[in-house]
Amino acid sequence: MTTLPDDLSHQAIKGVNFAQSAAKLGARKFRDRIQESRLPADFYPQATDEFVAASYFGMGMDSVYQLEQWIWPFEQLEAELKDLGLSDHPFGIIVRSPIVAKHLSKVTHLPVRFSRLTRGLDDFMTSSSLRAVFYVNQGTPNFQALRYPGPAHVHLSHGESEKISMISNQLKAYDYVFTAGQAARDRIERTLFGIDVANMLDVGRPQLDRPRSIPDVWHEFAATESDGRVVFFAPTWEGDSEAMAYGSLVHNGEAVVTSLLDAGYRVIFRPHPRTGVMNHDFAKALETIEDIIDSDPRALLDRTPDVSWQFDIADVAVAEVSSVAYDWLSSKKPLVMVEPHNSGAEVLAGGLLDSCPRLRPEGGDDIVDLIAQAEAQNDAAARLSDHYLGDTAPGAQIARYVESSKIVIERRTEERRLKLEA
Repeated sequence: MTTLPDDLSHQAIKGVNFAQSAAKLGARKFRDRIQESRLPADFYPQATDEFVAASYFGMGMDSVYQLEQWIWPFEQLEAELKDLGLSDHPFGIIVRSPIVAKHLSKVTHLPVRFSRLTRGLDDFMTSSSLRAVFYVNQGTPNFQALRYPGPAHVHLSHGESEKISMISNQLKAYDYVFTAGQAARDRIERTLFGIDVANMLDVGRPQLDRPRSIPDVWHEFAATESDGRVVFFAPTWEGDSEAMAYGSLVHNGEAVVTSLLDAGYRVIFRPHPRTGVMNHDFAKALETIEDIIDSDPRALLDRTPDVSWQFDIADVAVAEVSSVAYDWLSSKKPLVMVEPHNSGAEVLAGGLLDSCPRLRPEGGDDIVDLIAQAEAQNDAAARLSDHYLGDTAPGAQIARYVESSKIVIERRTEERRLKLEA
């Protein structure tokens, strides 16, 4: 019997995978076209739109969480622009997916516009009233909007972290970069050649100023399990490349959860929403951990909409290189970091991993001992919070965001006036 060479078999497997991916892409496009055909006319850019500021989002539903965390700050900016008399509807959101458009219309009162085609994007981006457009990620579709010179383009990112994507050379494509604090400013200036530091404005993490309440799921949990210190365990996903492979859930997630429960802690476990998207092993590890969580009354699987209330409940956090760790700093409570297991993950020297007790990939660390170390470092959490986020007093971060946005709008208004007069 003749057998196929190993390399040919591998090529055949790759061919099958490619065909499956192509089929999924085709099905998604077909589904999008159906949704687009059913989209009401008022979702399209209107001749009467007078947006002064806007957010552009070119990704699909699997990434919409990146935009959702900025909706509340956008709504606060809208209120300020209204008070200044700048249009009845001064802030809009432009998306490229009809499914995303419908979804967002249910979670915010901000006008949502959709355009798959360049024509609609032209209408939106060339409006004479538009002064600033905000971007919440480094998605490739952003560059379809960045080509319009009229408004100022502002990069926000969807979270503060020391992932390598946070110092992408793509930042130079934007007119302004809103940084969280001094740490972000330092790493960008240190890494990128020719970046204009004058156009980096510190805004902290304005989402953290949103009024928040403890969800019913916690009250129900705490009613039956009221004893024991609380650990918030929020691992990140596996990443879409080796350089971005900061997640270690498949390697030590189960051990972390079981060790914490065995030590008497109550555990809030919140996995990243994209866990397992790129690596099936992470999906399997997540299923195993969820089974452990479900079987232990002292563990809570957190599927709530946002990350914020956990900061008020938990006594300590265990996190990886992701925005959750840096947002947690605002609580000024102890933090234990989990070092990436993948040696190819690009880690910035002198960052949070070097400033906190950390769980190392080579093993030998006890997560309970690391928590004790973090709790013994009394002033470290407050110092780190100041360095990464600046002033986190109630209302301070949203105020900085709104003020920085107004500065951008005022500058672009003046720049356009001068260009018209030239």
